[in-house]
Amino acid sequence: MDPEIKEVLKGIKGNRDFYPEDYAEINSIFNAMHTISKQFGYELYEGPILEFAKLIEYKSGKELADETYRLFDREERKLVLRPEMTPSLARLISNQHQRYPKPLRWYSIPRVFRDETPQRGRVKEHFQYNADIFGIDHPAADAEIIAVSTNIIKKAGLKTGEFICVINSRELLQNYIEFLEISNYLDVIRILDSKGKFVQNAIEADLQKKGFSASEAQEQAQNFRTIWQQDIDVNKEYPQIHKDKVLSTYLSKLHELEEKVVKEALEKADLKPEQIIKIYHFSQLRGKPEDVISELRKLEVNEQITKTIDNLAELILYLKMFGVEEDCEFDMSIARGLDYYTGIVFEFLDRTGSVARAIAGGGRYDRLVEDLGGGKIPGTGIGMGETVLHSILKALNRTPPYEHPSQLSVAIISDDILLEAAEIVRDLRKNFSVLFNPFGWKLKRQLEDAANRSISLMIIIGKRDLEENKVTLRNMITGKQEIINLSELHKLLKERL
Repeated sequence: MDPEIKEVLKGIKGNRDFYPEDYAEINSIFNAMHTISKQFGYELYEGPILEFAKLIEYKSGKELADETYRLFDREERKLVLRPEMTPSLARLISNQHQRYPKPLRWYSIPRVFRDETPQRGRVKEHFQYNADIFGIDHPAADAEIIAVSTNIIKKAGLKTGEFICVINSRELLQNYIEFLEISNYLDVIRILDSKGKFVQNAIEADLQKKGFSASEAQEQAQNFRTIWQQDIDVNKEYPQIHKDKVLSTYLSKLHELEEKVVKEALEKADLKPEQIIKIYHFSQLRGKPEDVISELRKLEVNEQITKTIDNLAELILYLKMFGVEEDCEFDMSIARGLDYYTGIVFEFLDRTGSVARAIAGGGRYDRLVEDLGGGKIPGTGIGMGETVLHSILKALNRTPPYEHPSQLSVAIISDDILLEAAEIVRDLRKNFSVLFNPFGWKLKRQLEDAANRSISLMIIIGKRDLEENKVTLRNMITGKQEIINLSELHKLLKERL
C-alpha cells in the first residue's frame, strides 16, 4: 500500500472516528443533555460551523483565537472553524433578540474545533453542550445554569461526591485585585486560572531533569495535576506512586509547589511582595459556600468589595432552592480565562481521580451582546464538552452497553412470499424498529444475522402460516417459538417490548 494512503487511513490525530458502539456511548450523554434541558424549558438552536475570525478574536481573546483552525474563502475573507459557541450565540442574540420574550433559555450541542495538542480528555474537535439564559441579571439565573449542568452530569451517570462545581465571582476577584492597586488585573486572573498548568509544567520539567523521557514525564506530571486538583492534601493512597522513590517525593510537595509556581508567575507580572502575599492568600479561600463567605467577610476591603461578597452570598440561597448546594464549593482562585466573563464563574471538576481537565465551565457575561451593538442584554451560561465526562464514565465502567437499534428482526422462509412479508414489515415499522434482509438468504443465515446483532425477537414468516394469517414469534435468547395471529401481533409486541 502507498505509505501516504496508509497514513491517510489512520485519520488526523486528535480527531475521532465514531463506530456505532462508540457513538452510542456519546449519544447517551447527548440524551442526558437534551432530556434535562427540556425539563428546565430550554429551546434548541444551532449556528454555522464557520465564523469570521474577527468575531472570535474580538469576543474570546487572542489566546483562544490562536488555537483556531483558520482559512480563507474565495473572497479572501479570514474565517475560522468555530472553537466555541458563545460568540456565535451573542451574534444571533444581537441580531434578533427583539423577536423573543425574555429571559431566553436556549441550548445547543454544536461540534467545535481547536487546533491544540491532544491529550487525555482533550481532542481537536468535540461536541460541546451550551446552555444560556439571556435577558435577566439575577443570581437565580446563575444558579439555574449550575443546576441544569449538575442534573445533566448526574443523568449521564455520576453521583454526588464524584464531581464538584467550584464557584467564584469574577467581579469580586477583579475588584479585590484593583483594591490592591494592581493595574494589570487580567494578567493576574490568567495566572490564577492557569495554576494547575503551572504545577504540571514544573513537575514535567523536573522529571525530565531526573532522567524521565518526555512522554513519561508528561504522563506522570498530568497524574500529579489530577491529584493536585482533587486531593491537594493527599488524603488518599497512591500505591503506584509511593513505591517509586522519585515520584513519591512530589506527593508531600504539591501545595508547596503550587505556592512557589504561582508566586513566581505573579512576581514576573510585576506585582509587589505584599500584593503577591494577599492575592495568593485570597486565592486559597475554598470550601463550603457559607464557610468561604465567612472568611471573605474577615478581609480588610472597601464597600464595593463588600457588595460583591453579599452578591456571592445571595447565590447560596438559590443553589439551595435548586437542591444542588451539596454539589458546590466556593473557590476564590477560579477565574475562567476568557475575557468576556463579568460576574459569577464556575467549573465542574472530577472527583474520581480520572481526569484533571474540567468537565464543564461557564459564568456570567453581561456585556457580550452589548459589545456587538445588540443592546444591554445580560447573559449567563455553561459550556460542557462530552470528552471529559465520557472519559470519567468510561473509567468507572458506567457507559451503557451497546444495543442494536432494531427491536426485532423479520425472516422469511421462502422468496415467494416476499411481497406479503414486506407489507407486514411496513406495517410493523409504524410502531417498531424492524430489521429485514430481503436478500434471498436461507432461514439459517437470517437467524445467525439476528443473533450476531443481539436482536432478541424474530418474526418468522412462512407460506403455510401466512395462508392462515399467522406468523411465528421466536425468542432469540431462549429459542422458544410460538404461533401468533397477525391481528394480535402489534398488541403482543407492545407487551413484550
